[in-house]
Amino acid sequence: MKELIEFRVLNKYVELLPTNIERKENGSNSIIKVFKNSSEFAKIGELTEFVREKYNDFFFLYHNTIKKYSKKELAEATLFHIKVKSTFEPAGEECGTKYAIDVACEICGANRSQIGPLMLLKSSIPKKDIARTIAGEVIVSNKFKSCFESYGLKGAKFEQVFAKNNPLDFYQILQDSQILNISPKTIAGIDPFDLSETCEGEVYKCPNGHTIGLNLLSEVYIQKLNGIDDFDFYQTQQKIGVSRGLLKPEPLYLGSQSFRRMVLEEKLKGFDFEIAKLE
Repeated sequence: MKELIEFRVLNKYVELLPTNIERKENGSNSIIKVFKNSSEFAKIGELTEFVREKYNDFFFLYHNTIKKYSKKELAEATLFHIKVKSTFEPAGEECGTKYAIDVACEICGANRSQIGPLMLLKSSIPKKDIARTIAGEVIVSNKFKSCFESYGLKGAKFEQVFAKNNPLDFYQILQDSQILNISPKTIAGIDPFDLSETCEGEVYKCPNGHTIGLNLLSEVYIQKLNGIDDFDFYQTQQKIGVSRGLLKPEPLYLGSQSFRRMVLEEKLKGFDFEIAKLE
């Protein structure tokens, strides 16, 4: 597996970079891509700390990890981290979806309980086979539901999504299998150079074990359990993210080889996959 990290460096600091690091101007920032564990990656870490200490500012405003796998690695994987590429708003709460917040964790805000169907604004839903709201509510198309059922896959249930009182051609996908536990080997934090568990009153790593960090920074490591081959769709017990307004901590979703094969064969839109490791 090759791991490439993309950064969006503020143009006012881009000249601090060594000349051997290629950059592409993108408005007020510049896009750079470096391999993790390279000397270039280490240099960006040094400059991040330098700009923070000297200017009380950010060196980069965005980061993203791009993982590239060999055909052999993909063929031998047991589980895949399902990455939902499209995010939209308004969230369900803004459209009439009800939640019980008294059951949520008082520290990190995770695990509130949805009451009744998911309500959304029809015109805001992306034309994809899977998408998520900014609050982490995941929906799939009628095509996805039909494919999941026709392929005989297991582990998910589908609840009708509504716009006001009108049913839509979308379903909220919910876990209907064993819940998986994320291994402590999984790394989460603010960014690749800042693994802080709290910041300015926000809790990213819950002492009750509900959340493990603000952003996922490594491959997902899952604690292996018996019967993991019995289902094709899973979610994790532990969550990523923070409770901030409409934003809520979210579980990770995982799929089997059969799940990924269905997505590729049926050309379902909105998916990306990374290999999840079993421990």
